[in-house]
Amino acid sequence: MNRYRYIIKRLLTSIPTFIGITILVYVVASLAPSSPLEILFNDPMATQAEMEEMSKSLGLDQPVIIQYLRWLWQLLQGNLGTSIRTNGDVLSMILGRIGPTLVLTGVAMLLTALIGLPLGIMSAYKPYSKWDYISSGFSFIGSAMPNFFAALVLIYLLCVKVRLFPTSGMYDSSGEKTVLMFIHHLILPAVVLAIQQIGSLIRQCRGSMLEVLQDDYVRTARAKGLTEMPVLVFHALRNAWIPLVTWFGMQIPFLIGGAVVTEQIFGWPGLGSLMVQSINARDYPVIMGITVFIAVAVLIGNLIVDLVYGLLDPRIRYD
Repeated sequence: MNRYRYIIKRLLTSIPTFIGITILVYVVASLAPSSPLEILFNDPMATQAEMEEMSKSLGLDQPVIIQYLRWLWQLLQGNLGTSIRTNGDVLSMILGRIGPTLVLTGVAMLLTALIGLPLGIMSAYKPYSKWDYISSGFSFIGSAMPNFFAALVLIYLLCVKVRLFPTSGMYDSSGEKTVLMFIHHLILPAVVLAIQQIGSLIRQCRGSMLEVLQDDYVRTARAKGLTEMPVLVFHALRNAWIPLVTWFGMQIPFLIGGAVVTEQIFGWPGLGSLMVQSINARDYPVIMGITVFIAVAVLIGNLIVDLVYGLLDPRIRYD
């Protein structure tokens, strides 16, 4: 029962946080040097009267706070508005792009866990060994390498020189769409998106495991005659999971932010590339719609992380 009360409390406290995020994004977007009208009327023959009429029809002649309150009222009615750039329904545009982004970020997170966890565990199990130095070196390089730089280097090496992977898109230009073709196009952007996360996870996992491996219960488990694999997995890693779960929860906004750059470079038709197009066009409804999805994903992700704490450590109470 305490858990349900905790969930309700967290959801209620998330409301002002959500509103604060949307206000901040709306105000920052409105402070951009140019307006949507200047981009829409990219025609020297457009008259001032036409621009004023369009501004009034879009509600852009109102103060920013009034525009935000109108948008918020539409959101409470389940309407994300209409795109200024394409005149299409914002919700439909986002739903059409969210699938590729979820696949890209999900595969990147899977690669991060499959590579980063074993490297971090082995680095902690044999500290100051050659394995530790190699893992730590990879960790530092991965953490310090920006996504755009890693993308350009891999495109040059694996797409231009070796021609092993395509440079952009989800499918070939032939018009044929197959699963193998999709995977072929997915590998390189997923690797680019995962590089920084792998480096960060190695450092986090190594630090957590080094701390846990010094505890008494690990020495007791070894004294009982258990082999190293059960000791590492069922004793050490189980108790090192709480800081690791925290790390995974904190990566949600970083993954989405990295996806914006990665999708733009690789021409991946996801939310990231849609966000860049909308920012360039000052398309406020689409910008706010994507902000809503990202904010909800982050808030729900943090709530799930807090609930997982209780599953990993029965001593945690939700009083």
